[in-house]
Amino acid sequence: MKTPFVNNLFKGLQNDTLTFMYSGVVSDSITHKIIELTQSNIDSAGNFVRFKNKIGFLMAECYQNVARHSKYSIDYVDPLDLKGAFYVRSFVNTFQIGSINTIKTENTESIREKLNHVNRLSAEDLRILKKQVLRKGKLSDRGGAGLGIIEMARRTQEKILYEFIPLDNGLSLFLIQLNIHNVEVEPKQDVKSPLGHMKDLYNKMQDHNLLVVHKGDFSEDSVLPIIHMIEKNILAYADVKTGKQKLYNISVELLQNISMHALREQGANEALFLLQKNNSGFTIATCNYIATPRVNPFKKTLLDFSELDKTSLNKLYLDRLQRQAEEHTSNEGIGLIYIFKKSTQVQYSIIPDNSKNLLTLVVTIG
Repeated sequence: MKTPFVNNLFKGLQNDTLTFMYSGVVSDSITHKIIELTQSNIDSAGNFVRFKNKIGFLMAECYQNVARHSKYSIDYVDPLDLKGAFYVRSFVNTFQIGSINTIKTENTESIREKLNHVNRLSAEDLRILKKQVLRKGKLSDRGGAGLGIIEMARRTQEKILYEFIPLDNGLSLFLIQLNIHNVEVEPKQDVKSPLGHMKDLYNKMQDHNLLVVHKGDFSEDSVLPIIHMIEKNILAYADVKTGKQKLYNISVELLQNISMHALREQGANEALFLLQKNNSGFTIATCNYIATPRVNPFKKTLLDFSELDKTSLNKLYLDRLQRQAEEHTSNEGIGLIYIFKKSTQVQYSIIPDNSKNLLTLVVTIG
């Protein structure tokens, strides 16, 4: 992963208040952290605060739907090779919740029939159908999957968008997306390709082996769920013999750097965070704006650290730690020294962007 790719992705997502996509293992804990992160971003943006509980419910239901349909999926040797993904996006007056998972192609028609049936029903028909399902048991032979689909349609008051994409070996990708519109922001607008944004981002993630893409507010409350996500989920399943602790520590340092030092506008620290799985370990990338007075000092710091070998970096790190302990003060540069001394490679760029400056860091581990 190179800095131009990170810059271009950040610029492409710039009109979004929030974009988040996670590719990997389905679990209750990962769902909880994604909901927590999303609700933190909703609070900072403000456009969808009154929909927050509804969005949390729909996210949980959408991800449970994936977990149920994943029973159709083949067994994978490495959970990080899963083609599944979870997706949320907020832009202007629309909030999107989506998921992608692999199913057997032979099961697509039965899922299509259920979705089409629900999509044809009015709000009153959906209410009646829900009562029937609760009374009689189930709409489908997949436990509560039928009831979940009904609730998705009822709560969004929109048609459920979906698509099946054939793969090899009798498998297909199952894409599903829910839209919530806040008509108080501006009139509802038609989207020419309603699944296009999710599909495009998913393809980028698959092409570049990305596990996490998060563009949004990186204030303290929204940083913690990402840290926990890495610690409790990604590292728990990662097939990596060494470097897990380094990945966690460097992720924390990079996220804290955004939280503390990114240019804060309209109450938010806008930034992009990427996590990539490579053959020998991981690559983490961040991209955010910094204030103009900080550009030259930061460039000098990055250049100075990049010219030091590991021994010199380690000595500098220990010296700074000792000084910090003796003077009882914080040392802003100590986290950056740690990143340089523990990583295999650090790429960086600072590019003028109108009246601001875009800082990109790409850190390879292992």
